[in-house]
Amino acid sequence: MEKLDPKTDGATPDIVGQNIEKLKTLFPDVFTEGKVDLDTLRETLGDYADERQERYSFTWNGKACARRIAQTPSTGTLRPCLEESINWSTARNLFIEGDNLEVLKLLQKSYHKKIKMIYIDPPYNTGNEFIYPDKYQDNLQTYLRYTGQVDDEGFKLSANAETGGRYHTNWLNMMLPRLKLARNLLTEDGYIVVSIDDVEVSSLSFLLSEVMGEENKIATLVWDRNRKNDAHFFSVGHEYMLIYAKHKKHLVDLETRLREPKEGIEEARVFYERLRRKHGTDAETVQEEWREHFRSIPEASPVKKLGRYSKIGPKGPYRDDGNISWPGGGGPTYEVIHPKTKKPCKVPDGGWRYSKPDRFWEEVDAGRVVFGPDETTLPRQCRHLFDGNGQVMPSVFYSYAQTAALEFNSLMGSRAFENPKNWRDLHRLIRYLTSSDSVILDFFSGSCSTAHGVLRANEEDHGSRSFIMVQLPEPCGDGTEAKKIGYQTIADIGKERIRRVIKKLEAEQEEKAKEAEGELPGTSENLVELDLGFKVFKLDASNIKPWDADFDNLEAALFDAVENVKPDRSETDVLYELLLKYGLDLAVPIEERMIAGKSAYIIGAGALIVCLAKKISLVVVEGIAALREELKPELMRVVFKDSGFADDVVKTNAVQILRQAGIEDVKSL
Repeated sequence: MEKLDPKTDGATPDIVGQNIEKLKTLFPDVFTEGKVDLDTLRETLGDYADERQERYSFTWNGKACARRIAQTPSTGTLRPCLEESINWSTARNLFIEGDNLEVLKLLQKSYHKKIKMIYIDPPYNTGNEFIYPDKYQDNLQTYLRYTGQVDDEGFKLSANAETGGRYHTNWLNMMLPRLKLARNLLTEDGYIVVSIDDVEVSSLSFLLSEVMGEENKIATLVWDRNRKNDAHFFSVGHEYMLIYAKHKKHLVDLETRLREPKEGIEEARVFYERLRRKHGTDAETVQEEWREHFRSIPEASPVKKLGRYSKIGPKGPYRDDGNISWPGGGGPTYEVIHPKTKKPCKVPDGGWRYSKPDRFWEEVDAGRVVFGPDETTLPRQCRHLFDGNGQVMPSVFYSYAQTAALEFNSLMGSRAFENPKNWRDLHRLIRYLTSSDSVILDFFSGSCSTAHGVLRANEEDHGSRSFIMVQLPEPCGDGTEAKKIGYQTIADIGKERIRRVIKKLEAEQEEKAKEAEGELPGTSENLVELDLGFKVFKLDASNIKPWDADFDNLEAALFDAVENVKPDRSETDVLYELLLKYGLDLAVPIEERMIAGKSAYIIGAGALIVCLAKKISLVVVEGIAALREELKPELMRVVFKDSGFADDVVKTNAVQILRQAGIEDVKSL
């Protein structure tokens, strides 16, 4: 039976090795004794090889090391934390506590090309923010020391002050490996959105253009957030969001879908449908209640303008105040017969808006032109509220930071986080850029505004999007409001926010269910089954003991080779490390099945079977073999604990029994 090797099977992909294999496939002739002959490679590339000393480039001290750190495999794992999660067994949303560089490496197999949208709000490098403690060879150990999981007395991190001499360099070295790893996770038609301010917007633009490709830049959004009363020279109250596609060429057929619905349109649609079901064909009553509803909305609300669609017709609410004349004058003056009086209508002073009579009557048939009571009144353009695909999103967001902070404080009951991003802005981007079943990643998740936006987007359009939040357990500073009320880390704040949003959504769903009681059949169609849960994981060292023997510890090392799972780790810990090893989704369904008194875990409908029990007999092995016929997966893989068999005879026969059942991939750990 082949054994899982923690140094290879437990690690993240060897990105350098994968690149070398791709190069061998494309250019096998440039390899000599396993090494790349650079001269031959240059000859093969011809005019595309740029050997000039002076050329257009973006570089800084440490860039080569930053590239290498992205390619260095991680030997860590993600340990499940069920007690901090909600609805563990059904949740597809993830919150991962840990250094995002290591976490991104661990996600490479399981989420390769599966993330539709990445949003991040990284440190803006203003000189007093936390800078991630990257060390190019022991980043996992650095993280474990930082979080107090291993001893390192006096281990500290400092701010990145401008006086340090490597102000921009440190920030770029932190960002580059993370962006390179993040790109691997995007779907071919995926996007990355990065918030930033004036300090690093230029550097970030160069960096994203290098990682994503300049040709894949979509837009730079301006976020007009507030005015600063203490400003010098100018009151700079805006920030930016840089948006890049993974492959812009894959978006050509999607451009017509990139439309933003009118604000409040979904709520208006639901309200109208309820009126229609309640009053049936009584359009006059529907119209009066519709108008009364919008009269009651405050003038300051952006939804108020939907009340202009104040008339009710066969296609729902509409407005008929559109100008029918040719823009600027000089339009055609053909004859239009009024459908009731059968007399020619008055021709507008500028001529008809439509170039030919046939085109005019097409608009009439489509319900987009209405006639007056007789021919003396000009026809008017008619716009229906629920027609059309919306409009392309503007590049300027008007969303004030104070509003986001007040809403956050209201939700959390305190000012636990400074300057949270407005979840409504992120919700808006999520609705615009993703599909209803997309996965959204935020690996600088902070207060988890992104998770808030995803949950609300699903509630609004009945979607099944899922989120992955990643946050370092950065300690809340002494004397801060967060520390005073009991939050130890920023990660704790993010998790609590998600819990409170879920609780609020559950209450709203219950209220909607009560409102639906007693109404006409069909009212409950607006009540949907939302994924109101999330799984919490925490970054840690591998569950498997490494083989590290020398003369002094040989006896202990030999014992560890038999019992190589760390004593403080559970079967659940090992299960999720195996999911990462095999590249399976961390939210994949796991079923525990008892076979001859032993637990066997069926993962992904039979894609992986794991049995970590002790004293496994042939009866258990035969029961696992029978699962192949029952579940009929395309490929079934089985993992046992190496010390779990009753004896060596059972272990040897187990492989043969499973192979006879068509299961070739059998390993032990």
